[in-house]
Amino acid sequence: MIDFLDWVARAGGIITVLVAVLGFLFREKWKQMLQRSLAEDLERLKSELAMSQAEHAASLTPQLEQIKHDFQQKLEAYKVSLIAETEAVKAKGELRKSIALRYAEIEFERLVKLEHVMSPLATDVLALAAVDVQHKTEEHSDQAVEKIQALTRVTEEADMFISRELGIQLLDFRAKVILLIQQHIGHGKPALTLGDQLANELMAATSELHGKLKERIKALGSL
Repeated sequence: MIDFLDWVARAGGIITVLVAVLGFLFREKWKQMLQRSLAEDLERLKSELAMSQAEHAASLTPQLEQIKHDFQQKLEAYKVSLIAETEAVKAKGELRKSIALRYAEIEFERLVKLEHVMSPLATDVLALAAVDVQHKTEEHSDQAVEKIQALTRVTEEADMFISRELGIQLLDFRAKVILLIQQHIGHGKPALTLGDQLANELMAATSELHGKLKERIKALGSL
């Protein structure tokens, strides 16, 4: 009995060591199993996450395509509207330019016509006024009246292009011509004498008007 107890006592240390070794091995094996299980779980989670992302991306693809399609349509519409707006602005600019050019052409034509009628008028009526009284006829008066009527017509045609100052000068010039016709042109009217004040005023007015019209016509011609 004593021998058995002694053996147990001696064997107790060995058992303790064995239990410790077995415990260590069990823990290491358990750690390995846990690590393997954790790795498998992580791999499974990664795979599930990848599949979930792929499914989500697949579900978003039609929406993204629709968004891209809508954006492309809006972009094309914007481009079209921008081109149309640019062309409209360009067309308006060209129209304004064309109108301005045509306006200048009409002004040029009418001022040239006015200058063409006005410039020789004073010389023509003064020549009729200087005819000797015995040679004066009503035909001379008719000729002078036709000239003043022609001046009136071309002045009215050019009225929108004439400044207020120039318009007043033309009216004064016309009044002087009419006065000269009344006093010296027509049957039985006295001939115009050399150095007549009205004749001098008429020639001075002619010179001034001719200079202003010529200056304006040159300016238009250089546009």
